Amino acid sequence: MSKNKYMVLLFLGLFLIVCLFAAIKLIQEKQKVLTIRFSETVSTAGLTLLERMYDDVDSDGKNESIELFTSAKKGPDGLIGWDDGQRWLLLVRDEGKKFPLFDDYVQLGQLQFWVGIINKSQIVSPGNVDLERHIYVMISGNSLQLSDYYWDKQSLGFKKEIVFNPPNQWDVKSSYKYLNFNPDLIEPEKSTPD
Repeated sequence: MSKNKYMVLLFLGLFLIVCLFAAIKLIQEKQKVLTIRFSETVSTAGLTLLERMYDDVDSDGKNESIELFTSAKKGPDGLIGWDDGQRWLLLVRDEGKKFPLFDDYVQLGQLQFWVGIINKSQIVSPGNVDLERHIYVMISGNSLQLSDYYWDKQSLGFKKEIVFNPPNQWDVKSSYKYLNFNPDLIEPEKSTPD
């Protein structure tokens, strides 16, 4: 073969390899964002409510209930009977619909959450419709992971995006917010969230 044909074949081979790597990267990016829809089957029976707050996390003008549960039980002394690992459930309730943002076992750790209000459009005096709420969830145990949950109007569900999950984590040491049961973290239940 001539030198030009080798160059063309080499170029095509390199082009195919680059396309393959680009396709793999796109697939990995799409897998990082999950949609969480409402569930009728999620149950809190037998779980301990650790924290509840109300906020308008879907920007519909009404507050939703954000609740954190664990399978660890509260003792008569007010202390939680922690084991080597527990089931954790972070639930958003919205007019009878339940959105389980997190429902899994955490080994030697815990789950914590925060609601952040973001002014994405950077309006100087934003109104409520200009603000976007994000629920940030940190899982600490044998590893550390931070996820961002936000309402998606198109899918009528929450999007979950992992924003921090360092590779090759060996171990993580952390403080424990829920070591003692604290009823002040549980906002009183409202008959209909406003």
